[in-house]
Amino acid sequence: MSFFRTPRQAYRPKPHDLWSAALFFAFALFSLLWPDTGSIALGDRSLPRGYLVAAILATSGVLALLLGGRDFSASPRPLRFVRCFYPQIFFGPLFTESIILSGRAMGGRVYDPFFYRLDGLIFGHQPSMDFSAAFGHAPWMNEIMFGSYFSFYLVMALTPWIPWFRGDEAEGEREVSILAGFMLVVYVFYVFFRVVGPKHYFPNLDNYDVMQGGFFTHLEGGILSAAITTGAAFPSSHVAVSLMMTSFVARTARRLLPLYILDACLIALATIYLHAHWAVDVAGGMVAALLLVPLFARLHRPIRDRGLAL
Repeated sequence: MSFFRTPRQAYRPKPHDLWSAALFFAFALFSLLWPDTGSIALGDRSLPRGYLVAAILATSGVLALLLGGRDFSASPRPLRFVRCFYPQIFFGPLFTESIILSGRAMGGRVYDPFFYRLDGLIFGHQPSMDFSAAFGHAPWMNEIMFGSYFSFYLVMALTPWIPWFRGDEAEGEREVSILAGFMLVVYVFYVFFRVVGPKHYFPNLDNYDVMQGGFFTHLEGGILSAAITTGAAFPSSHVAVSLMMTSFVARTARRLLPLYILDACLIALATIYLHAHWAVDVAGGMVAALLLVPLFARLHRPIRDRGLAL
């Protein structure tokens, strides 16, 4: 069997191949438009970092599209797993890249003053400051909030795997496709709508060392202190994706639904408690999930079944 399909056969990239390729190509273009996001040393000369990033992303986009010409149905199960879930590898790095690019694209402009005023108008105070001020002295509360925030990474990574490992590979593919489509829209939006969040807008709110707690307080506090998060606050991807994952288990593993609902609520609270988001960002995440999850769920089947004739 040749690696690629014959010309008479349909070229059928998976929907998540198309969404991933679109994201790679979009960010490759952005990296060419704003290449000065650092420099790469080449002997005694240096090259703007964006050119190297653009080459890597463009190559990744081509490879994602080429996967559609390969039939993996008879491949070993571990290879089919990688084929299905490879987009998840890139979500973290591209999230960071969206923040780096937004700094260049927006020229330092941020929309946080608007969200600061909007939170004050709606709530009569600043939830992102007052929530933790009221409970931050309690180590148990810090541990719950930091632990809930950390759980997001596990929930996002593992939830689409549940149906796949239970034998429903098509549902696992559907779920990762919806997730990839969501990331395409939201990551591009982050580049051109820069909101840094309260912890970067107000001084000293990003100092998590003063918050006492246990394992998760120290672990997630260290992650948040080290990660680049200045520019992707609205809408809250934590809130949107946790709601997305909750909708997935409602379809495939209903016994887990109460746990997911509780975790989604705690994640929403944690984003405010840890100063990562304005309260309005949480509402934005809910709206993003309500709009984008049904959209990409509806697009999945026709794109999967139709194929593109070569």
